[in-house]
Amino acid sequence: MSVIQLNEGSCVNCYKCIRECPIKAIEFKDGRANIIEDECVLCGTCVLTCPQGAKVVKNEVPGVKQLIQDGRKVYITLAPSWVGWFDCSFAQLSAAFKKIGFAGVEETAIGAAEVSREYASLMQNGYMNNIIATACSSVVMLVERHFPELVKMLAPISSPMMAHARIMREMYGDIKVVFVGPCLSKKFEASDPLAGGLVNYALTFPAIEEWMREEGVDPHTIEPDPDAKGVSEPVSRLYPTASGILKTIGDESYHNYKPVAVDGLDRCLELFSALRDGEVQNLFVEANICAGSCIGGPIMRMHKKRTIVTAQKIGDTPMPQDVSPAPTSLQHMPHPRVFSNRAVKNDMPTEEQIREILARTGKTTKEQELNCGSCGYPSCRAKAIAVFQGKADINMCLPFLRQRAENLSTMVIEHSPNAIIALDDDLFVQDLNPLALTMLGQERSDVIGMPLPMFFGETDFDKCKEEGVPAVKKYFSSDIGKSVEQTILYIPEHRMYLVFIKDITKEEERKKRLVDMRDSTVDIAQKVIEKQMVVAQEIASLLGETTAETKVALTNLKKTMGTISED
Repeated sequence: MSVIQLNEGSCVNCYKCIRECPIKAIEFKDGRANIIEDECVLCGTCVLTCPQGAKVVKNEVPGVKQLIQDGRKVYITLAPSWVGWFDCSFAQLSAAFKKIGFAGVEETAIGAAEVSREYASLMQNGYMNNIIATACSSVVMLVERHFPELVKMLAPISSPMMAHARIMREMYGDIKVVFVGPCLSKKFEASDPLAGGLVNYALTFPAIEEWMREEGVDPHTIEPDPDAKGVSEPVSRLYPTASGILKTIGDESYHNYKPVAVDGLDRCLELFSALRDGEVQNLFVEANICAGSCIGGPIMRMHKKRTIVTAQKIGDTPMPQDVSPAPTSLQHMPHPRVFSNRAVKNDMPTEEQIREILARTGKTTKEQELNCGSCGYPSCRAKAIAVFQGKADINMCLPFLRQRAENLSTMVIEHSPNAIIALDDDLFVQDLNPLALTMLGQERSDVIGMPLPMFFGETDFDKCKEEGVPAVKKYFSSDIGKSVEQTILYIPEHRMYLVFIKDITKEEERKKRLVDMRDSTVDIAQKVIEKQMVVAQEIASLLGETTAETKVALTNLKKTMGTISED
């Protein structure tokens, strides 16, 4: 599972994480920014700078709790920067950690003292041209993944965390070791087989602080642990400060090497580029990815821990009275470390492919390459390369999207079948489309900035603004000789009116023809009905006369037949 995880629901595609990441180890796919794990050095910049909190640090507390529940003895190796986070003594912190289930706690500075001795021995041997200290896990990741040519310059020595874990395992036997500190990359180092596999989990200060809070344990009020074990060499506590490693190594230990300290990813990139290009020789380099070293890391900065204050606290914090260093037999045990080339080879586009990608965002000339950085990349070409490598989306170019949206809006307005007029709050014309000009029968220059044409009713505008609803009406405009349907919208955030005028002359004429046709049809039908009634009456009259005559004839016939019968 990734050390830095994405809360997909919080990512709003602002590209700030890409913009802030010095090595661009973030890709934008499927509408969200994802960490490229094989390229990330876990500097934590994206976690610190994400305005939406969409980047979160992996929580390994459940795994540690499970070890304790399983009955395992779990020891803590505590980073020296604890004094900048917890406002209590080491003995109180030791008691608090034991209260929540840990078997014991020691300072990582114990391992730092051993590592410094190994650095001194390495420089005394003098077989390496340049030496890069390997205490910072992110520095190791940066070299292995982005400067593989410098892997041979990495000091083959474990970090203080791993050195201390090795010492504790030798001292306490079958135990589990958990690192607690401000560093994100220690989580990767703990899981990295090349690092030795001596640390089971790495927790951040806020993670274990939350754990203690859940258990109702307050390190600031708890009784100190009488068995707390501090460090035998207090100077090794300076490791998490700028130039801290150099301060733990005596001047006589450098021999033919020149000590150099750099902190901050940008400065590390600059120095490593110089080392790669052979511009500097015989250096012992203390490099820290975080500006100000470990005490200036993202976790500390996220929680407003000031670097200068923490550095002062580290220098001023007294050592425990009962110091229990590692046994003498373990103080000079070897702490080897191996490294490898883990660089990811990304395919590079040809110049023609770059030009084709740039052209897809409307950049066909050098002048059109704005290099604004809004996409997160330093230049349009860098972004085009990222698109080719599948790390970026072609539509991440904000100027291009804005221009395309404006062009689309302009096209819709200019080709609208309705007249559209934009007016300011004082009803002066700000813009209008070609159909509106045709309808008004005027030139654009004669209309822009002029008062509202008289055929509009100003009361409609007042009503629309006051009620906040569109004002719609139909009327015949004698000024333009057309029947129109007028819709007025007020946009308060821009203090502007939009007037849509639809020519409904033909529609009204068609309606009139239909009405006339209906009236004519009704009139004809009425006449037919009346004529039918007259005919019916005439037929009825004729039938009446015929019936009477028939009756008389039949009566006479009946009388005649009766007379004949008597004779």
